[in-house]
Amino acid sequence: MKNALTVIGIDDGSFTPKSKTTVPIVGVVFRLDNRVEGILSEKVEVDGIDSTRKIISMISRSKFKPLISYILLDGINVAGFNVIDVEKLHAALGIPVIITFRRNPDMKKISIALKKLKNSKKRLMLIEQGGKIYTNGKIFYQCCGTDSKTAKTVLKKCSFFSNLPEPVRLAHLIASGVTRGQSTRP
Repeated sequence: MKNALTVIGIDDGSFTPKSKTTVPIVGVVFRLDNRVEGILSEKVEVDGIDSTRKIISMISRSKFKPLISYILLDGINVAGFNVIDVEKLHAALGIPVIITFRRNPDMKKISIALKKLKNSKKRLMLIEQGGKIYTNGKIFYQCCGTDSKTAKTVLKKCSFFSNLPEPVRLAHLIASGVTRGQSTRP
């Protein structure tokens, strides 16, 4: 794998849970030789169902799309339970998706929380479609459109300041800085 491989890390900004508002999501286009190529942004509804469509649009209309080899997500959902359909994201863009987690998801708690929302069965199905959860040190991950060994290699190549992949960490810092006025710890 070449060091100049380019990925995009995506994370959402801060928001008030259960609010009827939108929240920014930020994509950091990052070359694995430690160079930021660009920043993308979009807004999604808190607990909505528009995240997949908005991410596809954000990347598709970007001048950076031809460069991007992998999409790295901070979790399978943004803005609360606005669950990303990773299979649809991969199919629409032709780019493998790697989902990262700081903690192994508690599916029982997630299932209980989802029951309070519209389309709860579909949201749970999308979460389960994320696939098998693997571990890489202190990070958990899933992958779509690539195998776990390749995903682990990509994560290792772009995780050097923390357990989070650097493009996801940067996306978090930017998105939280925009929504709160200063960044929060990833």
